Amino acid sequence: MAAYERKTWKNEIGRMIGEWRDYPLREGSLWAGEYRIESFIGMGSYGQAYAVREERSGRRLLLKRNRPSKKELGIRLLRRENEILKALDHPQIPRWHRYVTRMRRGEEGLLMELLEGPSVERAIGEDGLVFTETDSLKLVRELMRPLSYLHEAGYVHRDVRIPNVVMHGERVVLIDYGLACRIGEQLPDDLAKMLGDHAGAAPSRDGSWNEVRRRMRHPYPASDLYGTGHFMLFLLYSGYRAEEGQEERGWEEELELSPGCRGVIRRLLADKPEDGLSSAAEYAKELDKLLART
Repeated sequence: MAAYERKTWKNEIGRMIGEWRDYPLREGSLWAGEYRIESFIGMGSYGQAYAVREERSGRRLLLKRNRPSKKELGIRLLRRENEILKALDHPQIPRWHRYVTRMRRGEEGLLMELLEGPSVERAIGEDGLVFTETDSLKLVRELMRPLSYLHEAGYVHRDVRIPNVVMHGERVVLIDYGLACRIGEQLPDDLAKMLGDHAGAAPSRDGSWNEVRRRMRHPYPASDLYGTGHFMLFLLYSGYRAEEGQEERGWEEELELSPGCRGVIRRLLADKPEDGLSSAAEYAKELDKLLART
């Protein structure tokens, strides 16, 4: 067998073993002896999420379990998220419940408050929800509450995107702290490389998303404000329909926005820090002014 064929065969076997190890837990099974798996919510690059019920209390929780195929790196990420979530206490952030360590199959799990409701991504993409300018301003204003708290507590989320904002009844909830870090923290090289934070990260085909991600990953509050600018554009584009054959233009040409809203988004996406907004608290004040005019 040629060297290339042997390598291809080994890679394929490795992939199959990884998929087998990461196969979702069966609904109805008992995890860690006391958490009944109710449903599989989804799988990311390094973890899996489940809705579970605690046998003793009957309480429903969210279980975030490392993907066994990712081995020690997946566990390290989950432990980082555990320490951050454990330090936070805000009604718009899932509350920490427990961490389970070193089970026989190389699994660990973070248990937290289960906040049910559609993500903004699902509300727009699957449910067809359309956000007007006023709707968008109100939702983002609510999002500033957990973000302000997070920054004041000394952390940056670094992943403010539509899949990570959940509409939980009347509350807007910011979830998924897998990329969060302390303000100014520099990650170890291996974790930075794994998360695509390092300088040599491969660019996307047109370079655009790589640049957005790079700016969102800076360990400073300004990165969350920049991410919020893109988040707001996703909301505003939910009602946009391009005419057939129309060439793609920039958001300022395509979206019909009030001058105030346009100006706030420009400042959120500003290239120079001195041209942007300095904090989530400042952004909240700007949003309050805009909402007072509506």
